[in-house]
Amino acid sequence: MNASTCSTGAPYLVAAAMTESSPTEQTNALLAAVVASSMDAVFSIDTNARIQTWNSAAEQLYGYMAAEAIGQSLKLLAPDPTNYAPGERFLRVLQGEQIYFETSRRRKDGSLVEVGISSGPIRDPSGNVVGVSVVHRDISERKRSERDLHEIHQWLEMAQEAGDVAPWAYDSETGEVRWTKQLYRQLGYAPGEVTPSLSTFRERVHPDDQVRLADIREKEKKAEPGTQLQVELRLLRPNASSSWIERRSRVVEHQGRRHITGVNVDITQRKKQEDNLRFIMDELSHRTKNLLSVVQAMASQTARYSESYSDFEERFLGRIRALSQSHDLLVSQNWSGAPLLELIFAQLMPFVEDQARIQTTGPSISLRAQAAQSLGIILHELATNASKYGALSVPAGKIMIRWDFVPKSVRLSWRERDGPAVKSPTHFGFGRTILERMAGDMFGGTAKLELLPTGAHWSASIPQSLIVKPAA
Repeated sequence: MNASTCSTGAPYLVAAAMTESSPTEQTNALLAAVVASSMDAVFSIDTNARIQTWNSAAEQLYGYMAAEAIGQSLKLLAPDPTNYAPGERFLRVLQGEQIYFETSRRRKDGSLVEVGISSGPIRDPSGNVVGVSVVHRDISERKRSERDLHEIHQWLEMAQEAGDVAPWAYDSETGEVRWTKQLYRQLGYAPGEVTPSLSTFRERVHPDDQVRLADIREKEKKAEPGTQLQVELRLLRPNASSSWIERRSRVVEHQGRRHITGVNVDITQRKKQEDNLRFIMDELSHRTKNLLSVVQAMASQTARYSESYSDFEERFLGRIRALSQSHDLLVSQNWSGAPLLELIFAQLMPFVEDQARIQTTGPSISLRAQAAQSLGIILHELATNASKYGALSVPAGKIMIRWDFVPKSVRLSWRERDGPAVKSPTHFGFGRTILERMAGDMFGGTAKLELLPTGAHWSASIPQSLIVKPAA
């Protein structure tokens, strides 16, 4: 076998059979040709870590010609040549070990390249280690792909966590089930805590939803490839908490094998929102009917006791405004209740310029919507009468409103002071009907209006069932 040399000094094969060559020479020539034509950087170093041979792929990878590299220390390729010494790996190879590791090495232009390094001992005919053979493979593209894949994986995990989406897969031939970390979490397990299986998932499904799960699995068995199915299920976690998921699946066939892939989307919040929306719609319908009944009754009664259209308009619009102010206050509190003190001033401030004319005493409490609406109209009626005939019709007049807890109720009173002398009315209108009979009916108790010489006095009992809680 005939051989020549390349620029590295290594021989390469140029002709086939030469019968005068020995088998050993032919083998060596063949190996030299393999090294010379390799796409990996192949070189050898002596026991002092100095380069002895250097193939053309090494020239291309690092930028050093063979003449520049041969005889140089391995620090030629070290990322930091000023701080280089043969490491423990080099010593392990000299002791006869073969190793592989991945790292970075420096090119002639100073740039770094990521390489996979395979090293093994070179032995003489007696078996003594006389050097090291080294193969450097450029793995930059692979590493870049791994980093990209890792980044995409991180993005996917973040998206799954943010959307509470848990992918899964099932091989219908082998029975193998694969879960993601997010699916473990959905079921209430730590990743790897249990072995993924159809039965383990089924155990976590609410008893009332087992039939739906069985139905969807039967459909998956019979469905054509590409078919997508979905079902909503409740999950019961080991800690007794529960959640809703939408289980979406797709039938896939690959190389004759049937698979089911899918995702479980946590829809617990959506279900809560749907329940809340239904509750709100029912509550809105109920409150609208109640409100229309109140408005209808006010319109009818106001018309009955009004002396003229203008009188009706003034009284009716005033009562509607009072109802509106009570509603505004309830809305600002998300219909959780209306603070009594705020309700009082919301109804009375349109009638006075100086807040000091309204004196209030009592604990902080909030009223339920029904009581707030009713009391709003009552306070408006009292303020209207006070501004026309009572304490608010003169500059010095004052209103004193007191409330306090008594057994099973809150006692509320309105007293006028320093107003004009009260004259007994010749007839009673709808205002008094509101303040006594309707107030009693609204509160489920008693209400009383007294026109004393010192001023009007109104009192009522509000049952504790109409009190939400002490106001915040």
